[in-house]
Amino acid sequence: MTVPKLTDLNKFILPVILLAAVVYFIWKNGKKAGLTIIPDVPYIDDQGVMTKNFNPNTLAEELFDVMDGLFTLSGTKDAVFRKLYELPTDNMVIAVYNAFNTKYGSKGSGSLTKWISDEAYYNYGLGYKDKAIKRLKSLRLQ
Repeated sequence: MTVPKLTDLNKFILPVILLAAVVYFIWKNGKKAGLTIIPDVPYIDDQGVMTKNFNPNTLAEELFDVMDGLFTLSGTKDAVFRKLYELPTDNMVIAVYNAFNTKYGSKGSGSLTKWISDEAYYNYGLGYKDKAIKRLKSLRLQ
């Protein structure tokens, strides 16, 4: 049985693909490791308006993770945008907005509103991206 020979083009392409995969893996893991050194925004207890178990930093990190990744499905993004949209009080939305901007605003598009607006996203369902943007803009969070 003979082994098929690699053409000159395949000899070049295969190592490039492997190198690109290794570089992406190192970049992605390094980026995730770097998230831990970003300080959390202080928790704001707004005289009982926010529940005691609400931490805006958690949702801010979820939003960053789905918008910063290269291969995040629209359904996954939609689920996180829905969490932001369905927060029960405006103060909670503002707290997430401030936490996101403090932690990640300088890493990309700027404010949370701009990050969401710039996000590549294909709406196959209800589409919470636009609803989240409208809620942020209704609070004058640009």
